[in-house]
Amino acid sequence: MKFIQGNDRNQIAFFCLDQAVSDDNEVRLIDLFVDECRLSDYGFKMEFIENGRPAYHPSDLLKLFIYGYLNRIRSSRQLEKECKRNIEVMWLMKGLVPDHNTISNFRKDNPKAIRRVFHATVSLGKNFDLIGGKLLAGDGTKLRAQNSKKNNFNEKKIERHIAYIDDKLNEYSTILASEDKDLTEEKKQEIKHKIDKHQQHKDKYEAYKKQLDETGTVQISTSDPDSRQMIVRNNITEVAYNVQSTVDAKHNIPIDFKVTNKNDSKAMGAMVRRAKTILGHTEFTAIFDKGYHTGTEFDYANKHGVEVIVAFPDVASHAPDISFDVEHFDYNKERDEYTCPAGELLTTNGRWYNKASGKTINRVKHYKTKACLTCRLFEKCTRNKTGRFIERSEHMDLIDANKKRIQQNMELYRKRQAIVEHPFGVIKRQWDFYYVMTKKSIKHASADVGLIFTCYNLRRIMNLVNKNQLKKFLRELAPIFLILTSYFKPLRGILFFRNNAHFILNNLLQAA
Repeated sequence: MKFIQGNDRNQIAFFCLDQAVSDDNEVRLIDLFVDECRLSDYGFKMEFIENGRPAYHPSDLLKLFIYGYLNRIRSSRQLEKECKRNIEVMWLMKGLVPDHNTISNFRKDNPKAIRRVFHATVSLGKNFDLIGGKLLAGDGTKLRAQNSKKNNFNEKKIERHIAYIDDKLNEYSTILASEDKDLTEEKKQEIKHKIDKHQQHKDKYEAYKKQLDETGTVQISTSDPDSRQMIVRNNITEVAYNVQSTVDAKHNIPIDFKVTNKNDSKAMGAMVRRAKTILGHTEFTAIFDKGYHTGTEFDYANKHGVEVIVAFPDVASHAPDISFDVEHFDYNKERDEYTCPAGELLTTNGRWYNKASGKTINRVKHYKTKACLTCRLFEKCTRNKTGRFIERSEHMDLIDANKKRIQQNMELYRKRQAIVEHPFGVIKRQWDFYYVMTKKSIKHASADVGLIFTCYNLRRIMNLVNKNQLKKFLRELAPIFLILTSYFKPLRGILFFRNNAHFILNNLLQAA
């Protein structure tokens, strides 16, 4: 029986690298996209000392990372291997093989520049009308840090370790103090060694405790200092970063991201402000889940003129009879008083009181009535022996307005999860990027996450836009387009370019 035969390995053959990569291969799009980006304007270091071995051009290293992330490769050592064995990477890198340290250092040293490359993908998406700019959804997701739970400490955990060590030290000291004849010199030396070892551990934990006291932080992570232990789901915790993202509803394309080590409660205002800057207008609606429901954030969004729809959380504590919860009390804004279900008025003395909520101080007014003590519904209404007591936040008008909006736009709010969870699902489940590759600081983590979101946007654009059309744009118009968007606000630059494209091109042709 005959079989298909391979070529002789010792046969000399002519080989053209360009012919090995098809015309429709996406690696050519990566090459075009990076070549048309003005990397010096984005903040990449372009000037290097002439002495010694020449440096690699930032565009080559950026191409390598974009290719790697698009193909689920983030390790610098793995990327170095791909430069030697992957024909697509050989074509993209023109045969260059950077050392893994060079590759790794490029990523961690350029977090701000990588963020600007991400904004270039947002601008590119807008040019092809892939971003509507009318409905946005925001949310956060936890990405595990390069720091184990074992190497994360809070005050209680440190105290437990110190207490355990103290018990052991007392136990060993008691053994040495007793005049046990069976205790050989060798055994005594072994116990003394253990005492020294435990004392070293105790000194280390006491240094951690001192650091907590001096810095005012609540946690210490030894491998990745900026990471924090957070609740990932239900009661499961991980040492992680919280990545906040704002996603446009038209094609589920993220227009913004930020890596934080805090929870969601204080993130909405900044997300809205950045979205306003990126879009260049306030004519959009932003929707968030109940984790973002905070009075100060509503106030911040209102000052920026942005309409937000935020799910309201469950009531923290109910009245003995839930029909007497505060939501069933009628508030009269003109008279600044509440009417309870029994028809009695709860009034205020008009004074504002400061109420601490974590590190935030909120102003509240108090409302009460003397009628509670003689009311027949007292036991259904409150457990407070002095009567019903209501606190009204200074932001309550904005909270009530949001509640009305979500009741009137429930169908719109139901789209939130489908919009904002789409990128997270692809990134964490399909690409398996559920952890941060870098460590040592939040800036390094931002570079890693920036490359993830850059590649996600490029993948969406490649899937939604005809490849030939995208190639034509990158070859002919992208140089002017990306120059403008590097100087203007990302989407304002697009509008300027699209409205004046013929004028700009004619002037350039005349100048030539």
